[in-house]
Amino acid sequence: MIEMRQIQVFLAISELLNFSRAAEQIHLSQPTVSGHLKALEKYLKVKLVERGKRGVQLTQAGELFHPFAQRIFTLQKRATQEMKLYSGAETGRLEIGGSNTPGEYILPALIGHFSNLHSNPKITLKIGDSSSITNLVADGRLELGLVGAPPPQSDFISQSCLADELILVASPKVVATLKIPHQLNLDDLKKLPFIIREKGSGTRRTLEVALYKIGLNRLSELNLMAEMGSAEAIRQALKNNLGVAIVSNLSVAEDLESGKLNKLQLPGVPICRSFYLISNRDRTLSPLATALEKFILKSGS
Repeated sequence: MIEMRQIQVFLAISELLNFSRAAEQIHLSQPTVSGHLKALEKYLKVKLVERGKRGVQLTQAGELFHPFAQRIFTLQKRATQEMKLYSGAETGRLEIGGSNTPGEYILPALIGHFSNLHSNPKITLKIGDSSSITNLVADGRLELGLVGAPPPQSDFISQSCLADELILVASPKVVATLKIPHQLNLDDLKKLPFIIREKGSGTRRTLEVALYKIGLNRLSELNLMAEMGSAEAIRQALKNNLGVAIVSNLSVAEDLESGKLNKLQLPGVPICRSFYLISNRDRTLSPLATALEKFILKSGS
């Protein structure tokens, strides 16, 4: 069998093209380095390295074997790191995702509080729309995701948590210029210049369902002036008097309090939703992910 030390020796020689420096780099004696290389060449039944007048050079077989050796070494190193992190329970590294609204306005604070309670875990937060975060969880690239729309139960474990409300808002200038009444009916709604989220957004899907319930069959019945890829982009557009939008209360709470944006009354019942903490049904969560999952669910209960 090929041993990992043999792979390490071969890669060091390939990089430095010098046996003495390779031995120094990986903390072995030069005879030991030579021995490992000979054992590897004997197993593979090819000559990998030549030493001649031009110094140390890889043979054609060595050039062919080199990318495989790199992948073997990288995979072994990554596997070792992952197992060390996993066995570290509530320490280590974790990659999670959040759709735009929870990713920008909920998860940063939760991660901060969680980190203060544990041994300084390294948590990476990926932000995207609900569809992209769901796909990353499905592919195994993220352990957890907090999204605005539940994925298929057959593929995911999906847990409802953290309530939210979608509200209609506009700047005071837009309200005054368009003479928007505080209480709107469906006809009023159709005339307003709307900014909406992009396709794939959980906010957009919730909005489509809510508008259908009050008699609007599709979003194209609204006066759509722009689609934007994040809650923050819409927030800035609203503050710059570019139209009206139905957004998460979380994303504009500070602006409503300061008076930079006004809340208007939508026809029908309030648009309420939950966010969903999702994980891949076929993947066992690491101890760190399990601890964070419990923390988020407890915070949202």
